Amino acid sequence: MSKVLTIFLFPLPVFLLFSLILFFGIKPGKSKFSFFLLWLFLYLASSSFIANSLLDGLEKEYPPVTIATIPKADVAIVLGGMIQTISSPIGRTELTDSADRLTDAVRLYKAGKVKKILFTGGSGLLLTDEFREANLAKQLFIDLGVREDDLILENNSRNTYENAVETKKILEKQNFKSTILITSAFHMKRSLGCFQKQNINVFPFPTDYRSIQMESGAFELYVPSASYLELTTVAIKEWIGYFVYGAKSYL
Repeated sequence: MSKVLTIFLFPLPVFLLFSLILFFGIKPGKSKFSFFLLWLFLYLASSSFIANSLLDGLEKEYPPVTIATIPKADVAIVLGGMIQTISSPIGRTELTDSADRLTDAVRLYKAGKVKKILFTGGSGLLLTDEFREANLAKQLFIDLGVREDDLILENNSRNTYENAVETKKILEKQNFKSTILITSAFHMKRSLGCFQKQNINVFPFPTDYRSIQMESGAFELYVPSASYLELTTVAIKEWIGYFVYGAKSYL
């Protein structure tokens, strides 16, 4: 009972419930119809079905790969996006939901699948680049057992396209031939396209899966939530990025 009550006291379900009650008090007309459309949009965007449908379309092409089956490579390319660069504790490395990108890179390194780790990621913020992901990631990699000599940092790129462009320069300079590309499963479609466009030979290693087991029948699947709204937002952002990159010939 406590779990059910807690769910219905979350801000989003409360908002949807009370706005629906308010809807019935509005006189019929264009205003009521417009109100309903806005309510329906938010309800659907925060539902597990819509979130999962959008994510599954991105992730299904890249099923999980076991470390044992991965061929050895010269270097693992890790795309940034898992470090909070504007965290309130300045200088502390705070990981986000995409932390699997970093931890899986360390797992591949310790399993002997790669000799080096190349982390590519500067600042993705529009108005500031004071704090860059690669700089914050360095000590964490070292603390997790990666030798500093085996760590290569690229901190100038601001997006996935620039990740590929800047990485190409390093690969040519270091004469690396084989690579493993590590990023979130929902981000692999766009990332792989960018790296292949730069003629970089990569073996994709998707991680950080966000799609949901809808067949589980969990009660939470049927209640709109901010977490599903966030997943919908992530998926929409990625789909937009994919089509924009295609239009700009980045893929």
